[in-house]
Amino acid sequence: MARFLVGCSLVGATAFCFGQSDSGSQLHTLYNAHDWFGLRNAIEEGGASIFYRGASESVFNQIKPAEKHLDAVIKAAPHSADARESRALLAQMYFRNGLYRESYLQLEEMQVEDPKAEDVKNMSSLLRVLSQSDQIVLAKKASTLPMFMNGIGVFIPITLDGHEAHYSLDSGANTSMMSESEARRLGLEIRDTTTQMGSVTGGQFGARIAFVKDLVIGSLHLQNVAFDVLPDAQEPFVDSPEEQRGILGISVMIAMQTLRWEPKGTFALGFKPKRKELSTSNLVFDGMSPFTQVTVEQRKFEFSLDTGATRSILYSPFAKAFPDLLKTSGKKESHKLTGLAGSSNYDSIVLPSVTLGLGGLDTRLAPAPVLMQDSSDKSNLVLGNLGRDLLNQAQAITLDFHAMTLSLQ
Repeated sequence: MARFLVGCSLVGATAFCFGQSDSGSQLHTLYNAHDWFGLRNAIEEGGASIFYRGASESVFNQIKPAEKHLDAVIKAAPHSADARESRALLAQMYFRNGLYRESYLQLEEMQVEDPKAEDVKNMSSLLRVLSQSDQIVLAKKASTLPMFMNGIGVFIPITLDGHEAHYSLDSGANTSMMSESEARRLGLEIRDTTTQMGSVTGGQFGARIAFVKDLVIGSLHLQNVAFDVLPDAQEPFVDSPEEQRGILGISVMIAMQTLRWEPKGTFALGFKPKRKELSTSNLVFDGMSPFTQVTVEQRKFEFSLDTGATRSILYSPFAKAFPDLLKTSGKKESHKLTGLAGSSNYDSIVLPSVTLGLGGLDTRLAPAPVLMQDSSDKSNLVLGNLGRDLLNQAQAITLDFHAMTLSLQ
């Protein structure tokens, strides 16, 4: 749901922001297009600079190799565009792993290099607060928990500073979230920032942070877990039951390392991961957002993966990839999209159905709305956003952040 509100200097969105040493190369083109799986495959063929190797390692969440290569880029030319982009990649990798101090240090260096950069200035206030406490894994063992699902999400039992609750899982959330009344129930201090966050609808909202000292999920024990605190009257907590006013974001899900839920009611975490073979991984991070490979009519594309989204949606790049399909089967409609910053209507073309090969399983999106306008900073990079309506067509959904795989059985 909630996402960084940033420009090209933090997400590599334009050709002149980075990679000058390889300008015009295939690697440069792939990086520029955020084609992370294509970049991985090209690097495996050999001849890639340490910048592109480090970039690929960072988006596949290989912390140590990415640090080695991107730090080398920075040391070799500390004032270059490549160094700035390397710092941005490191900052995002650290952030999603709860390493807020390291993320803030990278941001500070970026500010020194370019004090006028608006995207960096925007994030500085938030990271200054977050950097006071890194998220720490104190204990982790395999656990199996009961769970339930409703129209809001997949809910699991947790304990926050000794208080019991049921929170949902949202891979689209940069930080975990809770309502203001929930923060008061837990007795948490709420810290204001000037940072503006972006929603899937393109709107903005201010970030306020509270820290949970001890978060326990089964046998997983985390310390210093950051939560963005939202007003009770703001989505997604409007009209939600008191015991369901919290969301676990991507940093908590990564800390689980492996997680699996079965729509019939079982949730497991911390079990043995698969062997890491990145040549076959189908999961990657674009900044903070997990992307996965999806097969559509025997062609592979990137989609964003959002376990907090009730329904899946297709974006304008889908229309560009399959123009004949829209012409022959599509019907024009207005589509309402709701995010943390409110709701917006978008022109769309609705298809009767689309089959998507997802995590080893053919899933069916019916009806299949295709937005004809960009709704967020990610909607022009991927063909669509995958929600629970597709995931829960499987008997079991497994996320493995060690092997970087999504599997549907």
